[in-house]
Amino acid sequence: MSFGERDAVTSLLTTLIVAYLFYHNLSADHAAGVFGGADGMQAWARAVLWLIGYSIAIAIAITIVFTILYVVVTGEKKPSDLRDERDRMIEHRGTRIGSALTATGMVAAIVDLAIGASPLHAFTVLLIGCSVSEISKSIFKIFCYRRGY
Repeated sequence: MSFGERDAVTSLLTTLIVAYLFYHNLSADHAAGVFGGADGMQAWARAVLWLIGYSIAIAIAITIVFTILYVVVTGEKKPSDLRDERDRMIEHRGTRIGSALTATGMVAAIVDLAIGASPLHAFTVLLIGCSVSEISKSIFKIFCYRRGY
């Protein structure tokens, strides 16, 4: 497994875990009425800032654990972190897909505001678009590595 493929797998795992934790907490806070009232957007923004901190810690932990497991399973003393032209091409294609989906999420949030949704809902749509973008990008990269592109 190349460095780029390991990176895509750890990115996918991190994004799935962080998205689950955030949307689970978001729905619980929404049910509890935390986002109601004048300071609802502030509470949502604080939750997102905590999410960013958690995602960094989770990404570091998953990368360390995945690297240790990879070394134990394969028996390599030091996994390679070299990137070649194929890795750069796969990364470029994945970034293009991710950017397109992020832009789609932004347009969806703007349309959401245009049809009368609350700013809180539009920001949530934007965050979902970013999550879907990152998950799709990682899946595409893993697919490319598995297919041998």
